[in-house]
Amino acid sequence: MTPGRPRLLIVGARGFLGSYVAALGQGRFECVPAGRNSSGVRVDIVDADGARRALEQTRPSVVVLTAALSDIDDCERRPVMARHTNVAGAGNIARACARVGARILFTSSGAVFDGEAPEYTEDSSPNPLSVYGKSKAEAERIVAAECPGAVVVRLSLVLGAGLSPGTNSWLDKLRGKLAAGQPVTAPPDEYRNAIDVETAAQWILDLAAAPTARGIFHLGSADALSRFEIARHLALAWGYPADLVTAANGAIPDRAPRGRCQMLRSARLAEFSSVPVPTCLQSLERCVHAVA
Repeated sequence: MTPGRPRLLIVGARGFLGSYVAALGQGRFECVPAGRNSSGVRVDIVDADGARRALEQTRPSVVVLTAALSDIDDCERRPVMARHTNVAGAGNIARACARVGARILFTSSGAVFDGEAPEYTEDSSPNPLSVYGKSKAEAERIVAAECPGAVVVRLSLVLGAGLSPGTNSWLDKLRGKLAAGQPVTAPPDEYRNAIDVETAAQWILDLAAAPTARGIFHLGSADALSRFEIARHLALAWGYPADLVTAANGAIPDRAPRGRCQMLRSARLAEFSSVPVPTCLQSLERCVHAVA
């Protein structure tokens, strides 16, 4: 372990959010990337023995777990795989953390809520609609039971360009369609307090660096916009015609159920991070400039 810097094991370091945590954490932590295809530590979260060996080998101070089956529609099509990965996998990492005495920070989702309330705080009770949301809600309970000092962060919608091809970046998929001149349909009645990925990663690193941080934290912008407003704003900012983005009328085929409103209000984050909470539009502008 590097003197003066705690070791941070990032499970899912080649994924969208995990790669930003790994890149931005270098100055504060000895960052160790981990995952199924990692150039660092190889670990498949569904392999309990492999997870245990990986943590016994690396002996991290903190583990950030971002690895998951995170495509909400794919989870709906493959519920057994979703539960195997998101629930059993999280449990394997949590038990390995408890075994070696490492803190764990687990990334969850606003999909644990049904979206019927105007906003949700860390004390709000989960009531998920989708297979993905149910798997995350169950994983939260298991992680907290295995590691009472665990940090669980819930995110509504994280926006940014992937640092490598093939990540689950919604922004990359949106821009790819727009660049190809393909129409984009987005719901006008699904509201998310979206946050840019760099701000989300900085908050995660602040929580990872704070030994007294524990429990649930909501991470998101100060207000919410609809998915249609978000997509239309990004399209216009990149110079694409406004009529490429249209509002969805009715249900979109082959799409998992999603809550109407995922406004995740944080009542606890400021205690551990001095990074300001931006508005949703400020987060969108950061995304625009990052890929301009």
